[in-house]
Amino acid sequence: MNFQSMNYFLQVAEKRSFSQAAEALYITQQTLSAAIASLEKEVGCPLFVRHIPLELTYGGELFRQYARSMLQMHEHMLRDFAEIREEVRGRLRVGIAINRGRLLMPAVIRAFHETWPLVEVEIDEHGNDELMTVLAEGGIDLAIANFTGTPHGTVLEDFYTDEVVLAISEKLLQETFGSRTEEVKAGLLASQDIRLLSGIPFLMSKAQGVAGRIGRSLIRQARITPAVRATSGNLETLMEMCVLGEGACFCAENLLRNLFPAARAEDLFLLHFPGRETVYSVRFGWLQEEKEWKIRRAFIDTAKRVFPAGALPLSAERN
Repeated sequence: MNFQSMNYFLQVAEKRSFSQAAEALYITQQTLSAAIASLEKEVGCPLFVRHIPLELTYGGELFRQYARSMLQMHEHMLRDFAEIREEVRGRLRVGIAINRGRLLMPAVIRAFHETWPLVEVEIDEHGNDELMTVLAEGGIDLAIANFTGTPHGTVLEDFYTDEVVLAISEKLLQETFGSRTEEVKAGLLASQDIRLLSGIPFLMSKAQGVAGRIGRSLIRQARITPAVRATSGNLETLMEMCVLGEGACFCAENLLRNLFPAARAEDLFLLHFPGRETVYSVRFGWLQEEKEWKIRRAFIDTAKRVFPAGALPLSAERN
């Protein structure tokens, strides 16, 4: 048994597929199957129920706990000795929602590598709420997310604030309300009552994301059952459809402003919900350790330098 075989096992456990795990590990499926078979022989019991998708046995669940813990200790040991030798190399696993990553990661990683060129940044994309679980299980070193509360054993640090707004294309409003369009818009701005949008279809993001969670909460509060034209975990796709007039979409204003040029953004009517739960914080989060990891600290500081307060069109500046 070695650390490599433990890593192989964890990849299979995550992917629930030998073929997908082998592809992620850049090895053949035959090599991976042999490694898992050797592990099972060593521990004396099967680790997987071999049907599609794969399932962990009771022994597999127990082995996953030990493997995670041992690999984490091994990685911490290596990075501590690397810091003693003053080597600036390693791997930083950053968890972030796909749309937030699209907005932030390219500029941050480029700036980070100007000082830390030998550090591999592994971007792990999940829904916002799923990131909490992945972080707690040790699957990532740093999460950039909207944390609800402070999870036990987690250190949080503020990054920026954002706001979920309801975006509707002017084209769709005109098609739906005709001569009443300006009247409806004035009513929405005065009351934030989305019941006035009767006849407008909606484009909904998945509930695991911030926009999906907040949007569904606003819909429940309005006590309506909207006609949903499309659902997706990719908010960027939904916003593109929104601009084309396919439906109204709850989205993060920062993402909207940065993805679409001003000329296209002007084609959208944005509804804010002041005093509601739509303004939220994006924070860095990591598991508490006895010693702060230099590489992670440098990445956080780089992100805050690249995107200091006011660098993005943050909705919170109006509050």
